[in-house]
This record gives sequence, structure tokens and C-alpha cells, in this order.
Amino acid sequence: MEHSAASTLIRESEPRTEPGDEWPEIAPPADERPKTEIEAIPPKRLFREGHIVFLLALACYLMVAYLADFRYQTFALDSFSRMADGFYIIYSRDPHLSAVGFVWDPLSSVADMVVLLGNHLWPALSHNNMAGSIVSATAMAGAAYQMCAALREWGVSRAPRLLLTAFFALNPMIAYYGGNGMSEGLFIFTLIASTRYLLRWVRDGDLRSLAYSAVALGFCYLTRNEASFAALFGGLAVGGVSYWRCDRRGLSRLKTATSDLVIFGVPAFTAAAGWAIVSYVITGQWFAQIQSIYGSAAQEKLLSHKTVHGRIVYEFHAIEAFAPLLPLLIVVAAVVALRKRDPRVLAPLGVLGGALGFDMLLYMGNGIQDYLRYWIVALPLGVLLLGCLVAAVQSPSATTQVGAHMTTAPSRSGFRGVGVIVAVILVLLVMVPTTISTASGMLNPEVGVEESLQIGYIFKSHPNANDLTYPNAYPQALALGRYFENKHLPNGDVVVDNSVGCMPMVIVTSNQPKLYVIPNDRDFQRILSDPITFHARYILEADPARFPNTAMNILYPSLWSSGAEFTKMVHQFPSRAACPGFRLFKVLRHSNRVG
Repeated sequence: MEHSAASTLIRESEPRTEPGDEWPEIAPPADERPKTEIEAIPPKRLFREGHIVFLLALACYLMVAYLADFRYQTFALDSFSRMADGFYIIYSRDPHLSAVGFVWDPLSSVADMVVLLGNHLWPALSHNNMAGSIVSATAMAGAAYQMCAALREWGVSRAPRLLLTAFFALNPMIAYYGGNGMSEGLFIFTLIASTRYLLRWVRDGDLRSLAYSAVALGFCYLTRNEASFAALFGGLAVGGVSYWRCDRRGLSRLKTATSDLVIFGVPAFTAAAGWAIVSYVITGQWFAQIQSIYGSAAQEKLLSHKTVHGRIVYEFHAIEAFAPLLPLLIVVAAVVALRKRDPRVLAPLGVLGGALGFDMLLYMGNGIQDYLRYWIVALPLGVLLLGCLVAAVQSPSATTQVGAHMTTAPSRSGFRGVGVIVAVILVLLVMVPTTISTASGMLNPEVGVEESLQIGYIFKSHPNANDLTYPNAYPQALALGRYFENKHLPNGDVVVDNSVGCMPMVIVTSNQPKLYVIPNDRDFQRILSDPITFHARYILEADPARFPNTAMNILYPSLWSSGAEFTKMVHQFPSRAACPGFRLFKVLRHSNRVG
């Protein structure tokens, strides 16, 4: 395969460096350039800096996890659901790999599954969702490490670099989602890693960095669908940069750009196509996350939506919560990049901006709800764009394109100290209001729709019943599980749809998870159609007024109201907090679905 002259890049005369230790920009040979602050730091110290950032961030997020999972016992229900998908692979009544489900992308649940292998030694891994919290904490700490490395490689000196990294890592939304077990940790980690290596490729033309960026984006797709737009717009950036800086002419130039574009796009395309094929083979649906009764399209039809004006206003407030100056940062960073002829700004705009654009567009089309976490990518995008400006303030010299490489005319060293001071002030002026804005947005019920309920009550001296919606869900789930444990039923005796609120929490906190027959089981549909034949004596149904798209309600529309003429209601569980009401039906005879 032919690739660009910039892809061969690393001159043999230059010493090899470990990943993360390269210079911020391609510069003249070592004996012809003045020493800079970054060059003066031994590689081992740079390496140690990254690990310190990772460990401190990890400790912070694990502390958040401990407080949420044990001290306050407030959980994001989706985090339990994602962890439960990994739990079913090992501990369900029918353990198998496809029990991970296809409504969500699998990487987060598979990572949780690995941690859940130790569940017998520490049941809190499932009972308190610590498996999910450990994965999200580790991934978000990795995101902080990648952010620090990306800023360092962009040429941001230590003081503003560590300030930017700290403001990112300790942002209230990042800290909370680093500890609550949601997929945002893996999502942001893979996005920033992809952006970091794409930045390095734009700077150096290093083919290995382009491959790293592509692989990270492939893993990102297996975490969240937003990666599809990140791959699309990141690919446009790769093709444009490769074509622009290629020394060749005509068709060879186009081939070079196409080759780099293929290298960047293949991992994400393979992940998307592979997951779609597996989904079709097992479920008969190419994109179950959209097409199934549990998918986003079916769920969104049941929910109320804002007007077009309301959605525009919400998007404004959501982005304002993470990056109040984002539009200004984009414009100024683009102007600086054009002036210095430095295309590196296209990397965060393509990858992170593409992911953000996906959710913005989907929300405008009523594809997702107004949950603040969907706009979280605006924060790392704003931080990296600010890093671009900080690097320019520290090094106001002009960057020009020379063949396949960027060269920088060094500025006088007398400006270096002033540049660092100005950079620090700039970081503080932008990031302090950003942190305040994020905290305010999270606690505002009109903006932080989920977060204000999940953690808002902690900051109130007299929370009301609505404030305790999420904290009261966990005791209710434990009570449901204890009811069935006290009945001493055999495994596979209760048929239930685990897509409804609180049910995943009930199963993974139970000492008898194999009691439940769930849609993840390969024989679920057969058992639901004829429970008597398969020795299932009970059907547990959630209130269809809150959850109409359940397997029970679709197959037996009259089950809730009359028992569908083959069951008898024996117990009713009232609705409490985020948990819906349930009715337990005892199966008396063959269902009307049996010939």
C-alpha cells in the first residue's frame, strides 16, 4: 500500500523516543535548535508525570464511587443495567456470551464482566455496582492521562498543562461519571486517545500514530454509537491533511490521501460492521439498539419531547454547562491555526467535534432525551482547543509548511516566562467559570435532568420525596429480591422482562440470580409462550402504563388487567421511587399461545 512521504517521517538520524516523549512539533535537528523547557525534562520524568496524573485521578474517582455506591447508595439505573449485561454472561440462568445483549454497544459490559469474575470473593462488585465503578474510574483516569499527554505533545508547558489537566479531571461531571459506572468513562477515554494520536500523526505523519488513533476509534464505537460521526469527520480531517501536505502531484497525491484514509477508517468500520453482523445472526436485526422493542426508536416514541425551540434552548444550556466559550474557542483556534499554517486543530474538531455533533443532531431529531451527559464531549473539546491557544501564547513564532514537515522558527527565550504566566492566567479565566457552570448545570433540574435527582439531594438539608427518587430505588430493589429469596423457589421459576427500571438491580443483587428467566436467555421466548411446559410457575410484569414495550405486555396485552385467562395475580408490589409497580402472576394452565 502506498502512503504519504509524511508517513515515513521519523528520520533515521533522530533517536527513537517512547510514546508520549516526542517533541511538540517537528523541528530542526537536535544540534541546531535551542533547548526548550519540554526538551530539558528527562523522558523518565515526563513518563512519571503521566502516571502520577493517572493514579491521582483514579484515587479521586474511586472515592466518588465509594461515596455513591456505599455511603449514599445512589445509582444511575443505566449503570446497573450495563453492568448487569456483563453479569448475565457469567451468572445468569443461561450463561453465554451473547447474553451481553445488543441494545447497547458491548465494550462497557464486557469490561464489567472481567471485573465480575471476582464477584464470589467480593459480592459488592455486583451488589453495589463496584464492578462498573472500577471500570469507569480506570477508564476516566486513563482519559486524564491521555489529556495530559496530548497537551504535552501539543507543546503546552508544565504549569498550564497540569492546570488544564486538573480542571478536566476534577470537573464535577467528569468526576461523577468517573465513579458511577456509566459508559462515559470508556467513551471519553477512547475519544481522547484517538484525538491524541491523530494530533501526533498530523504533527509527525507517523503511520503508527494514525493506526493507534484508528484502533482507539474502533473501540470507541464498541462503547458508544457517537463514534460513527467521530470516524466520519476525523476521516475528513485525515484525508484533507494527507492530501494537502503530500509532496507528490496528481493521481499519486490522491492515492496517498486515500491510503491514509483507509488506514484510519478500517478499524471503526470493522467494529461497526462486525457488531451489526453478529447482531443480525443472533437477533435478526442489524441494529438492535434502534430496531428492537427496547431500542432507542421504540423508547423515544413513548416519551414527551420539547418543541424545536425548546430543544435549541436546551442544547445551548447543555453546551454552556461544559464549555461556555466553546464557539469562541473554535473560532479563535481556527484563526490561529490558519495564521500558523498548523492543521493540528482539525484532530479535536474532527474526532471530538464529530461525536458531539452526533448527539446534537440526534437530539434535534428526537432521537435521545435531554440528558446532560450526552453533551459531555464538549468539555474535552474545549480543553484541547484552549490548549491549542495556550501553546500559541507560549510560542508566538510562526509555523510554516516545508514539504512534508512543519517547522517552527523559535521565539526569543525572553518571552518564555511571560508566555507561561499569560497561559496560566488564560487557563484560570476560562476554566474556573467552566467548572462553576458544570456544577450549576448538574444541580439544575432543567439541565441536569438525571444528575440533579441522583446526587442533588446530598446538598439539601431537607430533601423531599422527589429528591429521593434514585436513593430510594436501591432499597426497593433489595426488598423485591428478598421477597423471592424468602419463597425458596427453584431456578427458572419466575419469568420477567429485565428491561424495566430496577429489574437489573434486583437480579444482580440477588443471592439467587438463576431464579429469573430473562430475555437474555436463549429459551426466553419459548418459556414465556408456554410457562407450564418449561416448569416456570410465575410471571412478574411491570406496570405497562410506565413500560408498555415489554415482552409480557406485547405477547399478553391483558395480563396486567385480567391475568390473560391462564394466570392468577398473587402479589402486587407498589411503585416506589424509580421502580415501577409490579404484579406477580401464578401460572395455572397452558397459555392461549399454545396450539
